[in-house]
Amino acid sequence: MKKAAIAAMAVLMLATMGGCSSNSGGSTTCEKFLAMNDSDQAQTVTKMLDSRKLSTDNATVMLTRLSVNAYCQTTGSNSDRIDSIYG
Repeated sequence: MKKAAIAAMAVLMLATMGGCSSNSGGSTTCEKFLAMNDSDQAQTVTKMLDSRKLSTDNATVMLTRLSVNAYCQTTGSNSDRIDSIYG
């Protein structure tokens, strides 16, 4: 269990270090977000958090990514922007 948590944190750390030229941050639609791999999702969430001047530490990125996934898979539609989680 501990190894899995460390591995997940390492993946998130690497994801936040890289850049993604097609990253739209919070304006990304649920459809595009759900089609992304974990690394691209983390980069997109990091950009969204940064644009709102919110913490971009690994825990915040991971929890926000999970929240966006839950939103997009339940109440969000394919065309909804992921920053809709903020109301």
